[in-house]
Amino acid sequence: MAHQALYRKYRPLNFDDVVEQAHVVNTLRNIVLSGKIAHAYLFSGTRATGKTTMAKIFARAVNCLQPINGNPCNTCTVCHGILDGTVLDVIEIDAASNNSVDNVRGIIDEVGYTPTQARIKVYIIDEVHMLSTGAFNALLKTLEEPPKHVMFILATTEPHKLPATVLSRCQRFDFRRISVGGIVQRLMKIAEEAGVNLTQDALEFIGSLAEGALRDGISILDQCIATGKNPLVLEDIHEIVGIAPNKLILDTADFLIERNGKAAVEAIDLLITDGKDPGQFLQGLVQLFRDILVYQTVNSLDPLHSMSGEDRMRIPALASKTSPAEALAVVRELSELEAGIRWSSSPRILLEMTFLRICTREITRDKDDLSYKLNLLEERIRKLEQGIPVRNADASFERVAVKTNESTPELKPADKEKRTVRPVNKTGPEKTQLLNAKDFEKWDDVMADLKKGGHMVILSYLFDSRAVWKDENTIWIILPEGDVHKEQLLNKSRSIDIITDVIRQCTGKKLKVELYKTGTKEKTQPEDEIQERILNFAKKTGLEVDIVDS
Repeated sequence: MAHQALYRKYRPLNFDDVVEQAHVVNTLRNIVLSGKIAHAYLFSGTRATGKTTMAKIFARAVNCLQPINGNPCNTCTVCHGILDGTVLDVIEIDAASNNSVDNVRGIIDEVGYTPTQARIKVYIIDEVHMLSTGAFNALLKTLEEPPKHVMFILATTEPHKLPATVLSRCQRFDFRRISVGGIVQRLMKIAEEAGVNLTQDALEFIGSLAEGALRDGISILDQCIATGKNPLVLEDIHEIVGIAPNKLILDTADFLIERNGKAAVEAIDLLITDGKDPGQFLQGLVQLFRDILVYQTVNSLDPLHSMSGEDRMRIPALASKTSPAEALAVVRELSELEAGIRWSSSPRILLEMTFLRICTREITRDKDDLSYKLNLLEERIRKLEQGIPVRNADASFERVAVKTNESTPELKPADKEKRTVRPVNKTGPEKTQLLNAKDFEKWDDVMADLKKGGHMVILSYLFDSRAVWKDENTIWIILPEGDVHKEQLLNKSRSIDIITDVIRQCTGKKLKVELYKTGTKEKTQPEDEIQERILNFAKKTGLEVDIVDS
């Protein structure tokens, strides 16, 4: 007898054998027990989640001569005939290859005939979304009012492609992806019956490769069993499937985090030399960095899926070496590479260039939004501040941004003798009045009303601002020192009128609103001298700095 694929040999024959999908199983079982059978059902969900299998079980259950707790007995003449194909009252149609109007007309002509052996004639139409528009239109009337002895079961992976008129005529059941644990339990049972031993790590790895599709997991197991190895360990699965081992993925992630470009390129050479699939390798890296982000958020190993066993224990160490912003940037780079590498004739070059770009941290581009860049910059400044010893607790620091090979801003002590900062309006009656001014107590309410009114642009101008009483009829708005651009925008637009109106609504008084002129900082130090000081600082700390005009 010819070998039968394991996914066909171990296909469930009743509802009790179905892996997960309890929300569908319980409903269909109750339908069989109550006898309240509808004329059309729609099974939707991703591939290999049990749609067609469930349809066949349901078709036998509604026709079984002696059902057991809603399950087909699989021993009566009708069940046995449906299983071996001798009962022709259950018809399975592949809409991918039978999608024309003529094919549907054949169904319409047949539904008028009563079943020969079964109680209900069942039409299982797989991949129903592949039917043409004309075929859907031809089927519509029959699907709405079929004869009492006919039932339709439609199965599809893309329910959004079905016309609304078809969806409204069916009872819909959505099948979920099967969990890794559910797949592992099923694979363990199949392996025991096949007389093959697999380690727990190997089973979990196959379950993760299946990505919620049980049939894919069983097919991988079938391929591994065919090698004749017994027992099967994790390294055997890596070798059989052609996937890079977890150690190489973990080491590569460590190289990218540590900015070790040489080691990262050598890892690519090892990958290509061993004949591993670059696409699967990239997918494993993306999943690993996803797990790093999840661990940084929840501080637990439970939700992690990329690794198992001892390999999983390395993830906390990797998470401690990188920030969430940098990990997100790496995921973005690797995801874009994963999408493009499939069509490339030189995947090795793409891998090397991307890894080197990540290692040099040139992973921000013009299309990145400003908030992301600021978050990344603040994270790097924080790390730098933690690594620089403070010699004098009273020393003041100013932040001087330079473009280095690592895009890292540096901190430079202020030179009090060569550089002074002289704000405008440092002294004078207005400055004295400001020091004695009382805060405008309803300023937070004004900001909240601006947000409710949809004045988000004005609200952005007022970020980090405060308001004080100039006198009993006038409010001063004080912007952060140096925000001359915001002052100009507020003065040129109708912003002051809008703010005045909102203040009147909050206080019930018509008050005058003015912007307090904080002034700007004057630049008194020559640019060449600043560059020379930056280069001297970089030389002492061992940084490679390249000052670029912008």
